[in-house]
Amino acid sequence: MRKTQVDGRLIDWDDVPKADWDALLIGNGLSINVSPDFAYGSLFEQSEKRPADGGLGEVDRALFEQFGTDNFEVVLGKLRDAIEIAEALGLDPEPYRQRFGSVQTALGNAVRSVHLERGEVPDSSLEAIRDELSTYGAIFTTSYDLLVYWAIGFEEEYGDFCDCFWGPKHGFDARDTHVRAGRRPVYYVHGALHLIVEGSGQTRKLIHNDRTILDQFGKPRLGDRDARPLLITEGSARDKLRAIEGNDYLSHVYETFKACDSPLVVFGHSMGMQDQHLLDAINANPARPIAVSMRSAAPEKLRERQAAIWGKLRSHEVHFFDAETHPLGSSDLIRKRPRPRLVR
Repeated sequence: MRKTQVDGRLIDWDDVPKADWDALLIGNGLSINVSPDFAYGSLFEQSEKRPADGGLGEVDRALFEQFGTDNFEVVLGKLRDAIEIAEALGLDPEPYRQRFGSVQTALGNAVRSVHLERGEVPDSSLEAIRDELSTYGAIFTTSYDLLVYWAIGFEEEYGDFCDCFWGPKHGFDARDTHVRAGRRPVYYVHGALHLIVEGSGQTRKLIHNDRTILDQFGKPRLGDRDARPLLITEGSARDKLRAIEGNDYLSHVYETFKACDSPLVVFGHSMGMQDQHLLDAINANPARPIAVSMRSAAPEKLRERQAAIWGKLRSHEVHFFDAETHPLGSSDLIRKRPRPRLVR
């Protein structure tokens, strides 16, 4: 018999029935809790409305319209394919490279217009996030900003945290993904700002050296003009899944998430129509309990939202808790500085 409380009420996190809450799925709610600047809605919209500030030009927008998407990963992937086809046929690939560079630059400018600099995030916030993440055995995040990346590497003490980028030059190798006992893997379900796909198709992560990650993001890679950021930015669930399946790292992450049968905490995630691929993965293991965070609202509104999520999940046991009572929803994480100005 399925159990839940679809009654317009939220329990405190400490009152959620005890279980081995070993898996965590993080949505954009964590980022918004740290700074409302992250509640920008859509990178495509940010870029589309600022062509004079390095956003999408008319020709670039026509590409998105032609492919019926607002997902940068899809368009950049198709342009890279066009470059390879042109080269294979002995044609001039330069027009496609120009568009590739233009779209990538627009994406980079859109991200930098909304993303905080590292110095604008309080150390206390990153430390608190890291401490909470360390209580889980596996962390999956759909946010592609750098908060989780910064948190797990706070003061460069990565501890037990790991990712799958332990190959040469921080590359991903689908043949070497085993996580050793005692390690806490972090998986970026929709990519992240520190991940790139090289022109060869190799996925790897950027690291902080003489340039910050934000300084490197969206810029041409030295010696590799066809490298692109790995971000599943917008689009329908079908669009996202198609892009995920087209990348070896993302497909590994998705299959790992789908196979994970540990009790799952979902924090800061709406689980809307655009996330049906995530719901499908979660529902692959209906026997485990799920705890879902929600923001307080009128009982009628909460009841409606609870019923909608309950209807999408197959889990035998679902608990809805107040996000503000969870360490990742604490008001202590909130950044109290003015919004950064647009980077031109």
